[in-house]
Amino acid sequence: MNIVFFLGFILLAGFGAGKLINYLKLPAVTGYLLIGLLVGPSLLGLVSTETMELLAPINTIALSIIAFLIGGEFSFKQLKKCGRSAILIAIFEVLGAFIFVTLTLHFLAGIELYIALIFGAISSATAPAATIMVLREYKAKGPLTDNLLAVVAIDDALCLITFGLATAVGKVVSGKVTGGVVTMIAAPIWELLGSLLVGGVFGLILMAVSRRFREQYDKLVVALGMIFALAGVAEFLHLSSLLACMAMGCVAVNFVPRETDRVFRIIKSIDTPIYVLFFVAAGANLHLGVLAKVGMVGVAYIISRVIGKMLGASFGAKLGKAPLTVRKYLGLGLIPQAGVAIGVTLLVQQDFPEIASLITTVILGSVVVYEIIGPFCSKLAITKAGEVGKASCA
Repeated sequence: MNIVFFLGFILLAGFGAGKLINYLKLPAVTGYLLIGLLVGPSLLGLVSTETMELLAPINTIALSIIAFLIGGEFSFKQLKKCGRSAILIAIFEVLGAFIFVTLTLHFLAGIELYIALIFGAISSATAPAATIMVLREYKAKGPLTDNLLAVVAIDDALCLITFGLATAVGKVVSGKVTGGVVTMIAAPIWELLGSLLVGGVFGLILMAVSRRFREQYDKLVVALGMIFALAGVAEFLHLSSLLACMAMGCVAVNFVPRETDRVFRIIKSIDTPIYVLFFVAAGANLHLGVLAKVGMVGVAYIISRVIGKMLGASFGAKLGKAPLTVRKYLGLGLIPQAGVAIGVTLLVQQDFPEIASLITTVILGSVVVYEIIGPFCSKLAITKAGEVGKASCA
């Protein structure tokens, strides 16, 4: 059947699964992922691998919108509201995951140091999409939510830096140095700075153009056009489309906050169908067979990453004198891992082909686990913090 039919089928199946799982008091995003897993190649095969490849642009579209909206939460006003706690939490949860995973895999699982370093760097990535969806669905608002939104906005930038440095060290340790260490370190730094620069320019252009239109639908067309164009330009320039779109939202919300608020409200009013497609497709791309191949290395990776994230977030929150609920529960919202982690595994395949199979198997296997349990943990965090439903009361 044609791709249009599958778009309709995925939307309806995801919508139905989301409503059904709500009766079990679980987040709708969990239903989207599970129904995708059920109808995908891993189980029933109603949606084939070929169809999923045709739907691949949906991932870019959804992640670009998500990144733009996250950037909108990353305002100077928001950071001032959270104080230094959000920055410290982001730094230490990234370091926590990196250190725990690296040491666990090297000393307990017997993995070579340079491979453990790469695993550690990948472990620092957090997938914001599932967490953001849970916060929106349950209308969460409060110190935990504010800090969590700021932390996930910083997390991916720190992950790219960590991965770039770990890769550079890994190449030196494994004898793969080409072009000098400075060149290898400069590449990820350029990816970071270039993405922020291009995204910032697009953000200023978006606000300048958007202010010229009064109708909401005109603003919507301009905003979506700029988001999609930026994602395409970033990929063409070999930059991070995620960071670029995040930077666009960040620059827009800090320089023209009133106009940005209008644009964000309009985008949020139409983004739900895109998210449903994205999460059902993500579920369909999860392969249960990978779990059987993960082994002890995968188990060690999954457990040590969770411990590192939670302890690092808690330590950073204490250092930043964040509220008690933030110290106790924010780490639960950092468990999901998907897009960025999978993306950097592609770089591993290019630079370290001899270990690509091990890295890819463990990361894909862990993604299956994290994306299923992640939404549960995010809901648990905001529930324990008493922030469910507070946004609707504000």
